[in-house]
Amino acid sequence: MQSETRPSYEDIAVELIRALRGRRSQVAFSKRLGYRSNIVQRWEARECWPAAATLLRRCRRVGLDVGACYERFYGRRPEWLGERDPGAEVHVAMFLSDLRGKVPIRELAARVGINRYTVSRWLKGQSQPRLPDFLAMIDASSRRLLDFIAGLVDPARLPSLARDWAQLERAREAAYATPWSHAVLRALELQHAAPSGGESAWLSRKLGISREAVEQALAALHATGQVELRGKRLQPAGGGDVDTGRDPQRARELKIRWTETALERLRAGSPGLFGYTVFAISRRDLRRLREIQLQYVRQLQAVIASSQRAQCVGLFCTQLLDLAEGPDNALDEGPARDAGGLG
Repeated sequence: MQSETRPSYEDIAVELIRALRGRRSQVAFSKRLGYRSNIVQRWEARECWPAAATLLRRCRRVGLDVGACYERFYGRRPEWLGERDPGAEVHVAMFLSDLRGKVPIRELAARVGINRYTVSRWLKGQSQPRLPDFLAMIDASSRRLLDFIAGLVDPARLPSLARDWAQLERAREAAYATPWSHAVLRALELQHAAPSGGESAWLSRKLGISREAVEQALAALHATGQVELRGKRLQPAGGGDVDTGRDPQRARELKIRWTETALERLRAGSPGLFGYTVFAISRRDLRRLREIQLQYVRQLQAVIASSQRAQCVGLFCTQLLDLAEGPDNALDEGPARDAGGLG
């Protein structure tokens, strides 16, 4: 998320604290959090920083539901949270470790700009990251810092992030309204990029969709600022991941749309990995399979994030359900992530 033109994580931390404080004075907010001194003034002056868990736990005093923040981020209640205190220090470590997935600690530390021994201690819960470092870890691990902050406060209230948040919301709307827009966006990343001025025809051939579908996708990408003209070539404008799980109903429609796309390619005999198995199993073991599936998805995300050469536009679809439970199966509650946005 960070670049020369974007705010530092300390800038974001200060604005987040101010947004959490709202109209309260620094003294009043400090007292509400349970401090005798005006610690909030020191935080906002960058004289010191709260540990991430400390801030999350203390903010429960002002009505912040930390468990709901995690649930909103994941689109479900994460298994590691259980029924324990969501503001506990151990959950910060579990959250960061979950986001890290299989990314090597050395690589993650390089992204954050912190030595790997410190990062390792954070992931093990042996020490706590300061608030700015916690934000940096979320950004480096998931590229979804804006969505995490949205679980705490409205990102539009943070001056340095308001523009990025508005653009992310527009991109999310484009994903819902024009599903092929993200496939087109990913195709524009391929090394053998489209010839200047001939993007529509090239994308149509490359993705196997109509010129009309391509034109609609490009119009949506232009309108939401996700593509830009660099020299004579149309290229992605950059940005973080687009989480499509924030609207459950529209996310379900996207799942259906992309599953139908996979089915169309299967019927056409297109190359790919297609398969199924029907089996009898205990409820407990079916839940275990679901956890294995989610672990696989996290590994898949890590591979996508670390891939250096864009040569293919992948589509990953998966289903795991209990056929004996009918259409109202409760197992299909995982996060509806946009596969295109993970690249």
